[in-house]
Order: sequence, then C-alpha cells, then structure tokens
Amino acid sequence: MSNKPLEEGRGKQNQQSANKDVDNVVKDLHLTKNERKELHDLLKEDYLGYQEILTRAKERFPKRHSEYKDGEKDRW
Repeated sequence: MSNKPLEEGRGKQNQQSANKDVDNVVKDLHLTKNERKELHDLLKEDYLGYQEILTRAKERFPKRHSEYKDGEKDRW
C-alpha cells in the first residue's frame, strides 16, 4: 500500500493554508497585485505560516509596511 495519496493530500492542505496566509498578509499590508506576485515568487514552494510570510513581506517591502501601524491592521 502506497502513502503517496496521503502525502499529496497533506501537500495540498499546506499549499491551501499558505495561500490563505499570503492573502492575509497582502490584505494586512495593503500590497498591490504586483507586490503580491512578487511576494509569491519570493516564497516559491515554501509553505510558511502567517508570521514567517509577514516577516519576509516586511523585509521585502519596508516602505509599504511602514505606512501602517506596526506594519499591519488589526486582524481581530
């Protein structure tokens, strides 16, 4: 019995979760469509969590995130 379908399922879940986290960072930092694409290209296939993505986005777009309180809007 192969574990391949299970592994593919986990990869898809990780990818979907990472995409949601990218969407939240884009929203929180008010990134443009081009900046979102650039962030996506920067992350490549790394399925990172929200905080890691936020950190990389702040490093890549320092001017953009400094325009907002602490770099992001309140999420809650």
